[in-house]
Amino acid sequence: MFANVQCCDINGTNENLPPLWPCQWNNGIIPYTFNYYSISPKRLISIVKKGIDFIERRSCLKFIEHNPLELVDRKNFTFLFYNYSDVLESCCMQFYTIPFGKRQVVITPICTLPAEVAHTTLHAMGLTHVKHERFSLAMVDAALFPVTCGRNDEA
Repeated sequence: MFANVQCCDINGTNENLPPLWPCQWNNGIIPYTFNYYSISPKRLISIVKKGIDFIERRSCLKFIEHNPLELVDRKNFTFLFYNYSDVLESCCMQFYTIPFGKRQVVITPICTLPAEVAHTTLHAMGLTHVKHERFSLAMVDAALFPVTCGRNDEA
């Protein structure tokens, strides 16, 4: 059974969340880390932090950076793992999203604007859309404004 169905039964989580939304994210805290061994780790960190800031300013989410070594042994702990690739690919890459554990977020040389990093982050968080269309507004609202957070329409 998908994670958000269980959360919905327990916490009243919004049914519009992506199917593989982990219950631990219901509080609006999204853990993440970087691949410090990737190409240009300083550039990766700079680009990603701007993308995360883009999301945080427009939502109730709070992204918390973790040491990657501390995350390796945590069971059923879902986090975003940012990696840099020098392959020239679009930011709109939909990856297979696993129910628990490390979710890859690949940043490429043509995916460096804050909105582009935010877009690929949302994909890693489980949001999907049809090619050349937008994310579902209901799914975006459910993900960006968790149950424990009141939506701020002035943001």
